[in-house]
Amino acid sequence: MIWKVMRDENLGCNSYLLGDEVTGTGMVVDPLESVGATEYIMTAQDLGITINHVVETHVHADHRSGARELAKSLGLKVSFGARAAVSYDFQPLSEGQKLSLGSVEVEVLETPGHTPESISLVVRDTQRGDDPMLVMTGDSLFVGDVGRPDLQDAGDDEIIQASRMQFESVRKILNLPDYTELYPAHYGASKCGGLFMSKKPSSTVGYEKKFNFLAKISDVDEFVDRQMKLLKPPPEEAREIRAVNTGTEMEVN
Repeated sequence: MIWKVMRDENLGCNSYLLGDEVTGTGMVVDPLESVGATEYIMTAQDLGITINHVVETHVHADHRSGARELAKSLGLKVSFGARAAVSYDFQPLSEGQKLSLGSVEVEVLETPGHTPESISLVVRDTQRGDDPMLVMTGDSLFVGDVGRPDLQDAGDDEIIQASRMQFESVRKILNLPDYTELYPAHYGASKCGGLFMSKKPSSTVGYEKKFNFLAKISDVDEFVDRQMKLLKPPPEEAREIRAVNTGTEMEVN
């Protein structure tokens, strides 16, 4: 399997390029505008990969996505969780759906909470085995933290319900084998996490199960109570960035 992390350290954002080294089929997950479509395409060419899928784990609220630009450059549609509320045509992804990249298999887990359409992506390298190798968790589970539920235009009751969904989504990810490598969309400097987000950009499911403060909480009411009390002030530009990333910026202006 070919695996490349491409990030913006100033924003604390991770994006991922992966593919099969035999067939050369690949995908980009959570591409960043600050990296640019040309850089993803040239990096893929250097690695011998043809990008067949451009996937967003969710609608981002802290940075401008590069997904539409990259997909347009390649003649593709952006792939989102099926519940994505965006103004442009996209390829919907649902629970259990599998995307084949030669011997690399990418399985969709619906992990709502941070946003309704949030997904995580479980990767298997079938040349080596059928067990999960890694999971890209978007903003559902971070290193040391979990995604915040309050960066949407929602009332208090809806935010609490989103936190309850986040609890279930975290449990779903933690059901993967402990040795599964964990790669979130953000780390360190990002505003999408809470007080405990680590500056380390990756981890394992087992380590987060043991040491992640919120992920260790086994009662949903306690989880919601702690998360609500620990929320940081939301980024001032969140609404505007979401509007750009959903294609509804004209409605905001």
